[in-house]
Amino acid sequence: MKFAAYTEETIWAVADDEATARSEGEENMIENGSADTAALKVAPIDDSLVEALAEAEEAGTDVLFDLIDGELCEVEPVE
Repeated sequence: MKFAAYTEETIWAVADDEATARSEGEENMIENGSADTAALKVAPIDDSLVEALAEAEEAGTDVLFDLIDGELCEVEPVE
Protein backbone atom coordinates (compact mmCIF):
# COMPACT_ATOMS: atom_id res chain seq x y z
CA MET A 1 0.00 0.00 0.00
CA LYS A 2 1.19 3.49 -0.83
CA PHE A 3 0.48 6.76 0.96
CA ALA A 4 -0.14 10.22 -0.45
CA ALA A 5 0.59 13.62 1.04
CA TYR A 6 -2.12 15.95 -0.20
CA THR A 7 -4.08 19.14 0.26
CA GLU A 8 -7.64 19.70 -0.92
CA GLU A 9 -6.53 20.38 -4.51
CA THR A 10 -3.12 18.73 -4.96
CA ILE A 11 -1.35 15.46 -4.30
CA TRP A 12 2.16 16.57 -3.40
CA ALA A 13 3.85 13.18 -2.95
CA VAL A 14 3.26 9.43 -3.09
CA ALA A 15 5.50 7.10 -1.09
CA ASP A 16 5.64 3.65 0.48
CA ASP A 17 5.11 4.95 4.02
CA GLU A 18 3.39 7.85 5.77
CA ALA A 19 6.53 9.56 7.08
CA THR A 20 8.21 9.63 3.66
CA ALA A 21 5.05 10.87 1.97
CA ARG A 22 4.74 13.72 4.49
CA SER A 23 8.41 14.67 4.23
CA GLU A 24 8.44 14.63 0.41
CA GLY A 25 5.09 16.44 0.31
CA GLU A 26 6.37 19.25 2.53
CA GLU A 27 9.52 19.56 0.40
CA ASN A 28 7.46 19.75 -2.81
CA MET A 29 5.13 22.35 -1.34
CA ILE A 30 8.03 24.58 -0.30
CA GLU A 31 9.78 24.14 -3.67
CA ASN A 32 6.56 25.23 -5.40
CA GLY A 33 6.06 28.30 -3.23
CA SER A 34 3.31 26.98 -0.98
CA ALA A 35 4.23 27.80 2.62
CA ASP A 36 1.05 26.35 4.17
CA THR A 37 2.50 22.94 4.99
CA ALA A 38 0.13 22.73 7.98
CA ALA A 39 -2.67 22.00 5.48
CA LEU A 40 -0.87 18.83 4.33
CA LYS A 41 -2.64 15.55 5.12
CA VAL A 42 -1.51 11.95 4.60
CA ALA A 43 -3.76 9.02 3.65
CA PRO A 44 -3.52 5.65 1.91
CA ILE A 45 -3.90 5.93 -1.85
CA ASP A 46 -5.80 3.57 -4.14
CA ASP A 47 -3.63 1.74 -6.71
CA SER A 48 -5.81 2.93 -9.59
CA LEU A 49 -5.23 6.55 -8.52
CA VAL A 50 -1.46 5.97 -8.46
CA GLU A 51 -1.71 4.71 -12.06
CA ALA A 52 -3.98 7.59 -13.10
CA LEU A 53 -1.54 10.12 -11.64
CA ALA A 54 1.36 8.58 -13.58
CA GLU A 55 -0.64 8.69 -16.81
CA ALA A 56 -1.74 12.27 -16.14
CA GLU A 57 1.83 13.37 -15.49
CA GLU A 58 2.89 12.00 -18.88
CA ALA A 59 -0.09 13.55 -20.67
CA GLY A 60 -0.05 16.84 -18.77
CA THR A 61 -3.63 16.41 -17.59
CA ASP A 62 -5.38 16.54 -14.22
CA VAL A 63 -6.92 13.79 -12.11
CA LEU A 64 -9.85 14.38 -9.78
CA PHE A 65 -9.55 12.66 -6.41
CA ASP A 66 -11.36 12.48 -3.10
CA LEU A 67 -10.98 10.79 0.27
CA ILE A 68 -13.45 7.89 0.29
CA ASP A 69 -13.64 5.57 3.30
CA GLY A 70 -10.22 6.78 4.46
CA GLU A 71 -8.46 6.20 1.15
CA LEU A 72 -7.69 8.62 -1.68
CA CYS A 73 -9.46 7.45 -4.82
CA GLU A 74 -9.86 8.73 -8.36
CA VAL A 75 -13.21 10.41 -8.98
CA GLU A 76 -14.67 10.16 -12.44
CA PRO A 77 -16.36 13.39 -13.54
CA VAL A 78 -20.09 13.10 -14.15
CA GLU A 79 -21.32 14.84 -17.26
